[in-house]
Amino acid sequence: MPNPISVIIENQNSAGGAFITNEPPLVTTKYVLEDQGNSSPRYVRSSLYCIPATADLLKTTALSIILTVSPMARTVEGEYEPHIVNFDELGAIRCNRCKAHMQLVDAGRRFQCLMCKVTRDVPTAYFQHLGHTGQRVDKYERPELVLCRRVFV
Repeated sequence: MPNPISVIIENQNSAGGAFITNEPPLVTTKYVLEDQGNSSPRYVRSSLYCIPATADLLKTTALSIILTVSPMARTVEGEYEPHIVNFDELGAIRCNRCKAHMQLVDAGRRFQCLMCKVTRDVPTAYFQHLGHTGQRVDKYERPELVLCRRVFV
């Protein structure tokens, strides 16, 4: 059985310093995040980073998938700071039923909830036409669409 102290020291030496968002270091390792679009392990940490591909394999291994979410985690100096999005009087666009995030459907005229699948009309003040790529024309002018970090389980 390995000595936990030696494992922590070895991980600090190999994974300490700059960390690009791929395989996360141990909880005890000090690092500075280089954001590549994935969530920092400071904010979301999973018990599994290699999820079994089939239901049979998941059932055979009997592994639990647990997420530890810390949305207000502190960053270290020189690290990416999360953006605060101001939605003005409109507020954040969320599902009326379960308060989850919504995705655009029906050429941007309606939202569909990612969790409970309920749909609703896009508020007139928030509506924007979709371009030829199927994305909003004003995508890069709206920080909630560009700077959003999503976690899928």
